[in-house]
Amino acid sequence: MKTAKIHFLTDEIINKIAAGEVIERPSSAVKELIENAIDAGATRIQVAIEEGGKKLIQVIDNGWGMEEKDLDICYLRHTTSKLKTSEDLFHLKTNGFRGEAIASIAAVSKLTITSATENNKGMRLLLKGGEVISKEEYKSNKGTTFLIEDLFYNTPVRKTFLNSTGAESNRILEVVLKAAVANPQIRFDYKSNEKTVFTGVGGELKNRIAEAIGTKITKNMLWVDYMEAGIKVYGYVSPTEETLGKRTQQFLYIRNRPIESKLIQKAVAKFYEPYGINCKPAWVLFLDMPDEEFDINVHPAKREVRFANGNLVYTVVFHALRNTFKKDLEQGFTFIDLSEEKISPKQTKVKNLMPDFRQDIFSQPELGKVISLENNQQEIEETKQWSTPAFFQIANTYIACEDINGLLIIDQHAAHFRILYEQAIETLNKGASLDSQELLFPELIDLNKMEKEVLNGVMGTLNNLGFFIEPFGGETYQIRGIPSALPISKAVRAVQEFLNSISTTHMEGDLGKIEDTIAKAWSHANAHQKGDKLSPEEMSFLVSKLMATKEPLQSPYGHPTLMRITLEELAKKFKH
Repeated sequence: MKTAKIHFLTDEIINKIAAGEVIERPSSAVKELIENAIDAGATRIQVAIEEGGKKLIQVIDNGWGMEEKDLDICYLRHTTSKLKTSEDLFHLKTNGFRGEAIASIAAVSKLTITSATENNKGMRLLLKGGEVISKEEYKSNKGTTFLIEDLFYNTPVRKTFLNSTGAESNRILEVVLKAAVANPQIRFDYKSNEKTVFTGVGGELKNRIAEAIGTKITKNMLWVDYMEAGIKVYGYVSPTEETLGKRTQQFLYIRNRPIESKLIQKAVAKFYEPYGINCKPAWVLFLDMPDEEFDINVHPAKREVRFANGNLVYTVVFHALRNTFKKDLEQGFTFIDLSEEKISPKQTKVKNLMPDFRQDIFSQPELGKVISLENNQQEIEETKQWSTPAFFQIANTYIACEDINGLLIIDQHAAHFRILYEQAIETLNKGASLDSQELLFPELIDLNKMEKEVLNGVMGTLNNLGFFIEPFGGETYQIRGIPSALPISKAVRAVQEFLNSISTTHMEGDLGKIEDTIAKAWSHANAHQKGDKLSPEEMSFLVSKLMATKEPLQSPYGHPTLMRITLEELAKKFKH
């Protein structure tokens, strides 16, 4: 008799599959253990890692602790103290609830759990690959300590997909900061390779935000407190004049649980959109709403949330921001309500002074005459003939010139990005250094915790690329040297954008890929930006340098650097 082809999976395989869904990388394990500590009533949580969490992760809390009978089953799948009935899934008051986290961690690591309550001396449990190795009484303070060693030791394929040590450390820092901001009443300590990276002293929310993202950007943030249709939105947002906000300074929570939501991100971006590309806000927003209005069970790691009425949530968040800025008019903050396409009399006056686009196109002196389109009258005035320059700028963003086949339009940012990228890659591959100019008066820059970690990890490479940056005290660093071709006025923004790009691009472990990531981030930050006015000489130099690159037709990110409008296409437009 033939045996069945379909069979039950072993517990070992089931646990490893579950571990892959919940514990994707070291930061996933840290997140789950921090959430358990918060649910256990901890007032202090200590996190320590080595080698980006690959070698060691330790999470210590002073919560309620576990009795021996709880310790005996806490590492088994689907064991939890937070759910009793299926109805509890829709009325969650805790961070964790699935009962899979500890089992998943135990399945792919060497795990030691030490726990004690007020009423017992404490116990220590040692597991390897989910199997109990030993259990003993162990004198310990009230609370629980999880020690994870050799994460993914028995799943080597998953280990190869981890990023560099620095990138994994930054992911863990991001997890710690999100938890710390959501729980300002809890003290947080985070160490990496025995070095203190973040300390959050228990206190007020705004103080905690300052500890997480920096005092300079936090001090001007505005308090949000809004309620509509049963949805409450509160937190802090930066004013519309803020230009240094980053994605790493944007925190979103529902019921104090950190979440990701493109819907809400779009609502915030839509509100700030009228204030231009230079407006880069930082924000910390908390949402609360009836249980039936959202579902947190969408993702195994509880990162995503589904809303019963997404359009309503979007609208309420938008209204919350609009209401906040209207309330602060009397405090001197600039606010122009463009949300309903309203224009005040003063704005109308400004709008009327703007040149009519059609008239401006036909009134360039290089065309030799002025044609007025007002009231559909064609009045031709003779003007002094003017020779057309080789290059001219459109909206301080594009470079236009004539070539043998028609009109060539070049994106100045993408073109400069390509030029600088190839220079950076060549410099790094040779182990050489770009020319640097020492600043007589160093520029000062404030960095948050994550930016400091990124900077320390790439300082040597930055030196090769012409930047020399030193600590100045507290959150402040001084820029003592910059690449020779970079204007001093752009030094601070270039460093900020470089660090932001690196911190949001988790670099792979391969050295070549790391250098490529750094080269892209550095050249993108130092390239000419949209709105930079260039002289004819600068435009000519930029175009000639672009044509000398290995791949002149696209930026390092694959975007086109130029386009051509042929004479045939122009003739078709004008129906010749």
